[in-house]
Amino acid sequence: MSKCKQLELDLFDLEHKTYINQIFGDETIREIITETYVPRDWYFVVEAGVGVFEGTDHHVLERKLKNGEIERWCSVDEGIQNNIVNVNDNLCQSYSLLKFLNKPLTKNMKKTQKEMINMYRAILKRPYFKKELQNIVTIMNAKIDKLVKSTKKSSKKKKEDKTLWFDYTSIDEPYLYKDYHTIYAEILNVLDKWEKYGYWLFIKEGNCPK
Repeated sequence: MSKCKQLELDLFDLEHKTYINQIFGDETIREIITETYVPRDWYFVVEAGVGVFEGTDHHVLERKLKNGEIERWCSVDEGIQNNIVNVNDNLCQSYSLLKFLNKPLTKNMKKTQKEMINMYRAILKRPYFKKELQNIVTIMNAKIDKLVKSTKKSSKKKKEDKTLWFDYTSIDEPYLYKDYHTIYAEILNVLDKWEKYGYWLFIKEGNCPK
């Protein structure tokens, strides 16, 4: 019997967007990952999405070759990310991290997602990463506090602050306003769900098997 239930998978979609794609696709977080590991010749690049990715960020890698030319690595160009086959596959930032850290990449979606999950768990264990993540969460929560106070003083509706993380799982609270330990635990929880049944979201039509 499948462990996957469609309602749980639909919720997982929002949780993954909040705690994985958003956080690990954040430019500052990716800089911290770069600083956490030994130097690589690849560096992270964000492009404007086109086609099915229009209106979103598309994460790729680039590096400078000895002849001065720039080599670009893209999960779509490599045939690893294919939205015609897997309609919900928005994992470009995870693919680019796997490539950056020299982890296995295949067209087997279940195996590749398992590599992603293991990769994130390994990153989260790094003391330097944990310390810097805590610093970022503290800064963001302070900005949210300031934003809330200024909103109460003004009758004008404030524009969304795109530098803050959003909580896509919440109806009442737009921003991800949680302490570091809660966010850290939530990330681990989402990784557990991803491993148990969430991987189905990114395979073919994104439905639980019958």
